Amino acid sequence: MGTINNALLLEKGLRADFLKAFNNGENESVVSPLIMETSSTSDSEKYGWLGEVAQMSEWVDERKLRGLADYDYTIPNRDYESTLKVSKNAMDDDQLGAVKVRIRDLAARAKTHKMKLTMDALVAGTVDLGYDGVPFFSASHPESGTNQSNISDLNIAGSAYTTAEFSTAFKQARAQMRAFTDDQGEPRNEGELSLYIVGSPDVEGVVDEVLSADQISSGTNTLKGQAKKIISSRLTGQVCYMIDASGSLKALVNQTRQGIKFESLEKGERAFMRKDLLFGVDNRVGFGYGLWSKAIQMTVS
Repeated sequence: MGTINNALLLEKGLRADFLKAFNNGENESVVSPLIMETSSTSDSEKYGWLGEVAQMSEWVDERKLRGLADYDYTIPNRDYESTLKVSKNAMDDDQLGAVKVRIRDLAARAKTHKMKLTMDALVAGTVDLGYDGVPFFSASHPESGTNQSNISDLNIAGSAYTTAEFSTAFKQARAQMRAFTDDQGEPRNEGELSLYIVGSPDVEGVVDEVLSADQISSGTNTLKGQAKKIISSRLTGQVCYMIDASGSLKALVNQTRQGIKFESLEKGERAFMRKDLLFGVDNRVGFGYGLWSKAIQMTVS
């Protein structure tokens, strides 16, 4: 294509390629049901109001005034970027097609960033704190006045789930989730649950069978269709997660300060001195935890 004389036209074309690839890429809804989306107008946002709203009770004399709990839980916004360096010689040698392929790959990576943030948060959940001041996955959530655990440990003989064992683990975790209560002793997860099992490729086989097979161990599989699965190679081993996506408050929070933005740098000192053209994507978001009662870490020991 010869020497680039119209950088603006080049940027416009590559931006269009990026946006087309981004909008046609991996479906964000894979993890979106697990996440409460919020917007941000500052460098961080406080979620002191997280917790449970009181159940209705009989109106005797006057209303019972219950304010929102004031937890000191803040999610900071962080900057994320991915930048592609392209030699100006490659552009001058008619390799724009190859650059477009890389731009489309840049869009695909940006599209999966929310998946990465989700898996990173789940893995860190045994250490990173939630709104109630204890790790998101903990055996001692204190709100109800008695410690409640959102860790479900199945003691099995082997190092990996069998199909029958995972069936037992699923039922145990679901029952545990149903048993969570608020500070008034009211059920937290009442009504229809929208369950997801999030796990690694190591458990995909047994998860598929438990959620899809008509029979398990020659008996009717009562768990068929009871949950959807999300498998991520970012997870390893037998640890997986049961997450309830019902309701407006979710297990995870994604706050957007700035959405995905594509930019390029084809002029300036770097291009002049090093013959490098730069194409990049960035955004600014905060990612953290919502309701611990919407998620259970399923482990084996």
